[in-house]
Amino acid sequence: MFCTIRAGRDGVGPGRIAAAGLFALAALAASAHAGRAQEQGNILQQGNNVLKQGAKLLGFATDVAPPADFVVKSRPASDLDYIPVFQSPPEPALPALKDIDLKAVKSDLDALQKKHDTLRQAYPPAAKALADEEAAKKKPKTNAPDAQQ
Repeated sequence: MFCTIRAGRDGVGPGRIAAAGLFALAALAASAHAGRAQEQGNILQQGNNVLKQGAKLLGFATDVAPPADFVVKSRPASDLDYIPVFQSPPEPALPALKDIDLKAVKSDLDALQKKHDTLRQAYPPAAKALADEEAAKKKPKTNAPDAQQ
């Protein structure tokens, strides 16, 4: 059977016999239920249901509540299409710019950059920072060690 029963040697024979009988009865009930589930054609669902019911009785499992309405509304109605890893992305909706259009965009950007440069030069903190940067570039560097060492 499932375990060795040694009755009478250590004085706990009836308890072991009862435990082995209980174990055999549980195994028989589980196999009978699995047989019924197989007849119904959904053995995995029924098998999980038996385990879940047992776990619920012991307090180790609960039923999961359905998701909130806003969660259901935010999810897509059907499964998303699988995108293979090496599939190229879809082409953009707008066509590429022609040379004339590209030159016009570049000239607009250059004009905007010049306008911003003049605004930046007129702003006093920016002019001071630029002058300090230029002075730091012109200042010769010395090879003497720092005084803090």
